[in-house]
Amino acid sequence: MYQDSAAIAEAKPTSQFAEVNGLKLHYLDWGGDSATRTIVLCHGGSAHAHWWDHLAPQLTTYGRVTALDFRGHGRSQWAATYGPAGHIADLKEFLRGHLRTRVLLVGHSMGGEISQRIAFDCPELLEALVLVDSPHGGPPLRTRLIWRWKRRNQDGPRPEFRTPEELVRKFRLSPPGHNLSSEALAQLALKGAEQLANGNWAFRFDPKTRKPSGGWRRQLKFPLERIRMPVLILRGEHSALLNAQTARWMHRRIHGSVLREVPRAYHHVPLDNPEDTAAAIREFIASL
Repeated sequence: MYQDSAAIAEAKPTSQFAEVNGLKLHYLDWGGDSATRTIVLCHGGSAHAHWWDHLAPQLTTYGRVTALDFRGHGRSQWAATYGPAGHIADLKEFLRGHLRTRVLLVGHSMGGEISQRIAFDCPELLEALVLVDSPHGGPPLRTRLIWRWKRRNQDGPRPEFRTPEELVRKFRLSPPGHNLSSEALAQLALKGAEQLANGNWAFRFDPKTRKPSGGWRRQLKFPLERIRMPVLILRGEHSALLNAQTARWMHRRIHGSVLREVPRAYHHVPLDNPEDTAAAIREFIASL
């Protein structure tokens, strides 16, 4: 067990780029046998591909594992427009035009919302779907109102910080609640940051990605009953975004789906408990 954990801790992905819809999108490739299957991990809003760093190496024995940065996030190129429509189009083209193979699609939070739409629109692109603390049709109304208030001035210039320590102090997970140590939280913040030419530091993601886009609910809402493939629904035990009632409702709507609760996890499930999350995904893959 210790040797397995040590091997995972030492695993490093390679950075790759794909030209998608006129944008240069970045993804991490953790390796693994693509002849077995390809697993694509999709992060949530304002996050990046390194959200999966401690989970991805635990899946490579089941196939090639990649983690995508959505437009305006991580190392991917910034765009003129954001919102579900752009992310959905990018993910479709990344799967169809770049990877060119059916995949096991894993989406957390916003990444899960986008993945649900892919499963509805293009089932031929997917072998199966894993939704990680991702409600259908967007977050609850109360959460949306809180985020709208906090992000009302998000169309300004990107904030800059004089030192990496100052940037780390500003970093917050949203929604709040996590099991990360201060050291792990700092590492996560710095993996999503860069030093600018003027010597200051800034988060990589475009602040405009956080502004609500028009018509987003129409882009994310559809009859869940229309998803006809193996689906695993994972909910963090202490999640404030996907409550148990909504998770059970999704489970009932998607015929044959599997519902699991990940212990000791808040909304940011892959960060809080990557071991049990990976174990649930491995068990699901073994059942396919």
